[in-house]
Amino acid sequence: MEILKAKETDIDDIERIYEHIHDEEENGRAVIGWIRNVYPVRKTAEDALRRNDLFVMKEENEVVAAAVINQIQVEEYKYARWRVEAEDSEVMVLHCLAVEPSKKNKGYGKKFVAFYEDYARRCGCSSLRMDTNARNTRARKLYQKLGYEETGIVKCTFNGIPDIQLVCLEKDLDAEEVKMKCPYCGREMCEGQIHSFNQIK
Repeated sequence: MEILKAKETDIDDIERIYEHIHDEEENGRAVIGWIRNVYPVRKTAEDALRRNDLFVMKEENEVVAAAVINQIQVEEYKYARWRVEAEDSEVMVLHCLAVEPSKKNKGYGKKFVAFYEDYARRCGCSSLRMDTNARNTRARKLYQKLGYEETGIVKCTFNGIPDIQLVCLEKDLDAEEVKMKCPYCGREMCEGQIHSFNQIK
């Protein structure tokens, strides 16, 4: 499995994933809040490709997931109550994470988020932001499990879809780094590592 920048030859596969997700929603097998021919569509991927911020996950050369990763904060983010104060240059955003429905329950979404976090670190960003539809309980549970905090819901028209309750989520990578360090010795903590009172003094 690998995640890399998308190429023009990947666009057909990404569009196919979007269509399969729309099929799932229209047939009642998924609740995401996307609408066919509105969002996401082929142009969603093409625009991201032109910006050079479209990524794909490939398994044995097959595109199984796609997402947009950049520092573009949508207009609606101005109305979110972000808890982490950060300059725009310190923020990385994950948009439109789409996993091929026939490949669900393989952990691809979790792996893509892990890649996104590593990519943010390498770009010098410590504040992570993303959003999802309030109806998409599956995504909300995943993101919360991965340490993302919901900062509120913005009611809006989003990507051409009306009456959206946009859930805004964030994660502070600097805080994550602190959690991974022992508060007494500063070393990376391992499971079961315990300091005695004498060591703490």
